[in-house]
Amino acid sequence: MRVVDLASMRRVPGWATNLALASASLVLTALAVEGAARVFVELQGRRLEQSATPTTRYHPVLGWQRVPGTGQRIVRPEFDVTLSFNARGLRGPDLPYERPPGVRRVLLLGDSFAEGYYVEEPQTVRAVLERLLNMPPAAGGAGSPADRGRCGGVQVVNGGMGGYSTDQEYLFYTTEGHRYGAALTVVLFYYNDLLYNTSPTGSSGLPKPLFMPQPDGTLTVPASLVPPESPRVAASQDPDAPRPRLRPWRGSMALRLLSNRTLDGNPSLHHWLARLGLAQPASLEEPRELWPYGPWHRSEVRDMWARTTAILAALRRAVESHGGRLAVLYVPVRFEVDDTAWALTRKRYRWGWRWDRSAVFNRLAAVCRDLQIPLVDPREALRQAEASGRPAYYVRDAHWNPTGNEVAAHALEALARPALACGP
Repeated sequence: MRVVDLASMRRVPGWATNLALASASLVLTALAVEGAARVFVELQGRRLEQSATPTTRYHPVLGWQRVPGTGQRIVRPEFDVTLSFNARGLRGPDLPYERPPGVRRVLLLGDSFAEGYYVEEPQTVRAVLERLLNMPPAAGGAGSPADRGRCGGVQVVNGGMGGYSTDQEYLFYTTEGHRYGAALTVVLFYYNDLLYNTSPTGSSGLPKPLFMPQPDGTLTVPASLVPPESPRVAASQDPDAPRPRLRPWRGSMALRLLSNRTLDGNPSLHHWLARLGLAQPASLEEPRELWPYGPWHRSEVRDMWARTTAILAALRRAVESHGGRLAVLYVPVRFEVDDTAWALTRKRYRWGWRWDRSAVFNRLAAVCRDLQIPLVDPREALRQAEASGRPAYYVRDAHWNPTGNEVAAHALEALARPALACGP
């Protein structure tokens, strides 16, 4: 005769109920997380669309330029900035080409680091440097009291443009920048300039001029610099335009956001989640713009440096022909001044010991030494800022925050003061 345990029979429905409730809770939680992720992405997309008023137009020589007198609100996860461009399409105050008597000028050339689209205008390198150079001597400003008595102050002109590389900066100087009569012209050099100096398109994919190497080591620009404007180019002619909407990973926006965050913040965790199918597998192949830090692709990197050297040499000759002096401010990528960022980058691409985060600066220093161009190195000051709890870079965006701009301006001040000494 079989004995039935009534107590056990009563416990089975209880376990089944608890399991069903737990499963339902997990499903509802997953649905809630997915719904929240989709709402977040949708709201971010709408904010970007609201801030996407075109301020950039086609230019047959430079590739693109800002539209004079326009404005734009730039919204990113880490900043919300309102831009305005003066009558010549530059950030900063309207200035005549002709330099007022006694006034000394500095011209900044560069990409988005120089333009500073990610901070308000008073926080840009241009604005901070101008304030420093116009401070009273007792407060550490430029020049002696006698100098200031016969000088009309210092004006700093922002010739930066988002997405430009050194070749476009050279062309901007020869077509426009030299007209400001700057005693000192400073190029802000960023590592990806090396790649885009060898490319017919910029970092945003927009067409740009390409200098061609000659047997004697000089460079020439093709007769047809940039393809003529087309409706497609005109519509997309904004190097800082909002990026395309995020696409779900395996149908889930929550997994897409998880993939993006772990890839940047914890590559080891990301690779583990990818093996479980919870994150999109990441390519271990580093972008071409990072090749100059590594031991491979030697012929391509050699070409990058050859063209960049020739462009800097041509720019120095152009600046000196207009009575000015050329200098270079090095703009390090964050992993060059932040050990944590360097460790994450190495894990992200599984780099070995032969990758050198100082490689680009060291090579640029040799180029500037050979060309007799002063090189300003802000790396140590940026490193101190990153380690002090007052970081100089945004965490997810690659650019300097207001602190980074301030550090760079202070680094430039020491070079600019003697270069701007007043004449009799």
